[in-house]
Amino acid sequence: MTCFFCKGEKKNDLTIDVTDLGSCIVIVRGVPCYKCTHCGETTFDLIVGERLEQIVDALKDSISEIAVVQYSSVAA
Repeated sequence: MTCFFCKGEKKNDLTIDVTDLGSCIVIVRGVPCYKCTHCGETTFDLIVGERLEQIVDALKDSISEIAVVQYSSVAA
């Protein structure tokens, strides 16, 4: 896979996704991604992106300020 920004090569990796919802922050660790070996840009495939949205939606009303979760624990 080629990076959209720098045209470098993308490899399978894990990353941290941080979503600031204004009233709270959701941090999801260990998210599968494609990461550029040159510039570090990360992208998610469709299934992972949809699952991240579901995780954030599920947590946004149940936390007061910050939540940190492991992707593999909540994505199953």
